[in-house]
Amino acid sequence: MRWFALQFLLLVLALASCRTGEEFANTNSSDSPASQTAGGQLAVRKSCLNLNAATTEELGRLPGIGQVTARKIIEYREQNGPFRRPEEIIIIQGFSERKYRSIADLVCVN
Repeated sequence: MRWFALQFLLLVLALASCRTGEEFANTNSSDSPASQTAGGQLAVRKSCLNLNAATTEELGRLPGIGQVTARKIIEYREQNGPFRRPEEIIIIQGFSERKYRSIADLVCVN
């Protein structure tokens, strides 16, 4: 039953954090803050911290994330493989949905 509740929570978070087509994660392919989309519209690129490549120091700079939580994120990633979605970070002990919402716009996975 707990697994079902966790999956449901992840689904709700995923749906709540859906972005419009105007926001894209920074892929480091361009230093320009804007680029052309296929439709010819300008899209603003947002920089984000890749949860699958971030160091303990980088994670520790996020609001509400200390060195202990940063180490837990790294340990989880090493034991379970890369995150598929940023929302999966709430699986980590001590990481709440509220804390995720405070950093949701700052993190991504690539």
